[in-house]
Amino acid sequence: MILGLSFPPFHLAWLAFVGFVPLLLAMEEVADYRETLKTAYFGFLVFNIITIYWVGGWNKDADPFMMIGGAALVAAHPLFFAVPILVYHFIRKKLGRRAILLFPFLFLTFEYLHSITQVAFPWLTVGYSQSYNLADIQMASFTGLFGISLQILLVGSVLTYAVILLNDGRRRDAVVALASALALALIPEVYGLVVLNNSKSHKYPDQIKVAVIQPNIDPYAKWMANPRRILMTYEHETIGVLNKKPTFVVWPETAIPFYILLPYYSNDLHVLQTFIDTTGISLLSGVPLARYYSDSSDAKADSHYDPIMQEYYDAYNGAALFQPHVTNYQTYGKIILVPFAERIPYADHVPFLINVLKWGVGISNWARGTDTTVFRLKNGNTFSTMICYESIFPGYVRQFTSKGADFLVIITNDGWFGKLSGTYQHAAYAIFRAVENRRVVIQSANTGISEILDPYGRYIAGPTKIDEKTTLVSNIPIVTRKTFYAEHGNWIATLAGIISVASILFALFLKFRSKFS
Repeated sequence: MILGLSFPPFHLAWLAFVGFVPLLLAMEEVADYRETLKTAYFGFLVFNIITIYWVGGWNKDADPFMMIGGAALVAAHPLFFAVPILVYHFIRKKLGRRAILLFPFLFLTFEYLHSITQVAFPWLTVGYSQSYNLADIQMASFTGLFGISLQILLVGSVLTYAVILLNDGRRRDAVVALASALALALIPEVYGLVVLNNSKSHKYPDQIKVAVIQPNIDPYAKWMANPRRILMTYEHETIGVLNKKPTFVVWPETAIPFYILLPYYSNDLHVLQTFIDTTGISLLSGVPLARYYSDSSDAKADSHYDPIMQEYYDAYNGAALFQPHVTNYQTYGKIILVPFAERIPYADHVPFLINVLKWGVGISNWARGTDTTVFRLKNGNTFSTMICYESIFPGYVRQFTSKGADFLVIITNDGWFGKLSGTYQHAAYAIFRAVENRRVVIQSANTGISEILDPYGRYIAGPTKIDEKTTLVSNIPIVTRKTFYAEHGNWIATLAGIISVASILFALFLKFRSKFS
């Protein structure tokens, strides 16, 4: 419970530093693997209920599949968290109490592995608990999110060790351990305060003015409504900000809910392009994309079939850049898809499972995009966009700045979850992407929470309210220098993995040595 309350939307980030202490102390009393699994499962079940109860949507319009899937996720997800606890129990049996100092590396290795497959769900990475603690997370420009996780895990483990030493009557050693835990907690905080204070004097000579449109359109009704009328709604809202002279406008995920770039919709594309030419703005919009296969033998096992065109095609949850008097449209297809909600994991290997996923709200078997696109504006500035779920993957996002993106855009449709915690968490996690990459992050949501963050995670504009039709307009600084993290990625996780593997191998060595001695 303590760890769960440290996550957004609660502003209790400091609880994370003691969140693992009850579990680790309980592990001191556990004798076998069955009891370890039981203790870990129920502990993390409470954690998951507090933090991701919202996954099922739980409103009158929610899809039944979505609610069932959400409940199943909350019930099953704790089993993943139990894995590093079981490994820790094995190592502790062989190395003794000091193995507690290895626990942070074991758990961090799990967090990393939990973020790299098609069933990845790193929403509850421990470091995200500090999203509102701007001072503490400034070191993420070097370490990334996983560095913040490691800090929290180290503090919790050392605090637990201090309690163990105190119970053993070793007061002097306990004081040293407690002092070490406090140093681990406070040094990054002090560093961050210095960084934030120094950043106030930074000058950014290169800036552009951007506008974010938040239309507050019902995410369920949108797919049933007249798509051209929705397009007109966005155009009307955009006209409303033209007096502030933005040069770049962002519409949210699937703002254009039809395949406007296909020949069938050429008239609609002409209308939109005329609007762009007339206003002189550059527009990034969420839009479904399609790739047709003229040769059916080139189609994938999970490709769709169009009976009218009599061709196979792949559909992408995508984004497109529309610019004045430019008809060579730059596009991006979402690469990291929500498991089971947007795509059956490894569907290209098990295409018969696709029929399981039959939604009626515009979400179906999306294909996975293939390239981390860096968009280029006519003025030479570059940016990249993440679509919804992708923004919580630090190692993925940093690829964009590594490839040269001057700023980052997140387009999303969090209206599925209304005012539940997930909407607030998603917006808060974007703060990490700003800090890790030292880039402005623009988040455009269909309805709350839209925001514009500076390279240190502070609000330039927003956050907007949920269920609010509104716009944001602001100048943003252009930053081109790459951070250590953008250049080197999740090196902290690699280090933790090496230590974890070495610890497991050493424990196995001791096990077999005692067996044959």
